[in-house]
Amino acid sequence: MLSTEDSYSENKHALHKKHSYAGKKKQSVLSQLVTAVGNFSVQYNFQAISIALLVMSASVCTSNDDSCKEGEQSAWVSSTATATVFVGAITGQLSMGYAGDVFGRNHAMTFTLSLVTIAAILSAAAPSGSSNSVYATIIVMRFILGIGAGGVYPLSATKASEDGGGGGDGIDLNAASWSFFWQVPGSMTPWILALIFSQCDMSADSRWRLLLGLGAIPSSFVVFCSLLETRTALNQGKADDITASHALLNPVHADNFEHHADGAIVSSNSMNSSLGGSGPLNAGLFSDKKEEEPQREQVKFKRYLRERSTWIKLLVTGGGWFIYDVAYYGVNLFGGQILNQISATDDDNVSANSSIAAVTQKQIIALSMGIPACLCAIATLRMVGTKRLQVYGFLLIAFCFILLAALFKPLSHGKYKNTDALFAVYCMLLFSLSYGPNLTTYILPAETYPKEVRATFNGISAACGKLGAVVGVYVFGPMAEGTSYATVMIFCASISVAGAVLTQTCITPKSKNSNTRALLDLEGIHSDGSHDDDNDSIVQ
Repeated sequence: MLSTEDSYSENKHALHKKHSYAGKKKQSVLSQLVTAVGNFSVQYNFQAISIALLVMSASVCTSNDDSCKEGEQSAWVSSTATATVFVGAITGQLSMGYAGDVFGRNHAMTFTLSLVTIAAILSAAAPSGSSNSVYATIIVMRFILGIGAGGVYPLSATKASEDGGGGGDGIDLNAASWSFFWQVPGSMTPWILALIFSQCDMSADSRWRLLLGLGAIPSSFVVFCSLLETRTALNQGKADDITASHALLNPVHADNFEHHADGAIVSSNSMNSSLGGSGPLNAGLFSDKKEEEPQREQVKFKRYLRERSTWIKLLVTGGGWFIYDVAYYGVNLFGGQILNQISATDDDNVSANSSIAAVTQKQIIALSMGIPACLCAIATLRMVGTKRLQVYGFLLIAFCFILLAALFKPLSHGKYKNTDALFAVYCMLLFSLSYGPNLTTYILPAETYPKEVRATFNGISAACGKLGAVVGVYVFGPMAEGTSYATVMIFCASISVAGAVLTQTCITPKSKNSNTRALLDLEGIHSDGSHDDDNDSIVQ
């Protein structure tokens, strides 16, 4: 029969266990919000500048009035605006990915999205004076925003995959996939807002400033959730310590605890948290480092960089991302012409409400292709794994490029001109670009590299993708002028086939487990989510 003290101790232990479970559940929800809304924020801010520049083109003019009404500004504005975003994104991907490994995913995510918040607000509030001054201020702010938004790529992919990974070095590709999905609504939202604003009695100045400034809302929300998540983790750690102390005094409750090497008794979840994870519901959430950890992580990074297998992995994770972004951003070259032909109105001013409404409606339809495409990709990932999904995706992209190359001229000129049919083929291409490699290039680094350098090499891989974007934007223009758009499309189809061959050749599944296909069973990564220490996941 239990004494009064024993009964009180039993009730206190049960209460601590209840609070511990509630804390872990809260951490799990906060983690999902951080990664999902973080991805939403990235794409909102990347897309917002495109429509904002269109809205402000006529009222904030750096060229002659006729050119500005057609959406053409001085050469330095268009070229610098594009270049600074890419340079900022590459800088953020490299630096914030490394920061995530050294200082912890949460600390780095909080900092990088704080940059996005500040830059989005200043993009809307700071520009003033002459037209050149307005654009110069926006470009500087977009560079800072690019650093923050670029840093979200490696951090969100790494954090989402680890937090659902069941502890240790395990990863959950399904969690990372659903985190990535929210990039699609994020890319659509600025165009939806622009369409709404075009129906309101608002000045052009108010519209473009709102479009840019509203980008601070999702990023600031993520900063808040990230700080709250960290605080919850600290409280959870204290609760685990109290429960562990109770177990020390009451051995009957010690089943859920482990004896540490130094003789201390700690909960398995608490010990996992000290190693960078925090149990089944929040594995990997809080890999915040001690003071001596940055030096230790730098040594691990340098040692890993010297291994030959690392460069072979980068060939696949970075090379595949590079190829995909070449094709994806190459679409922007002729995608604008397609939309302009389909969205032609009687008003020659691209900033007019009627023109904005026509363009945004078509753009929303085009971008919405990403929703079913991404959902299909997530479903296919569960059935066939990362490797096959990436191969199938690249081949589908190649097919759609060839189809558009064959039909582009007939459907856009001459007696067979049919803008609706041209738009339908264009939407097919956009579907293919949002299916397959769009998802797999995001999650493949997370399942390829060991936890200690995962965010760093995810950032390097993402930076390779942005280098591909530079090629797509700056090389295809002269190529199209010297040849034709069809030539560019055929070239994009060719490199997509090369991406499929690279994936098929260099990624070797360790086994074909038809019963557990949710995760790609790469060499060193098992279908149950566990992860080998050597992690030679893509070395054939």
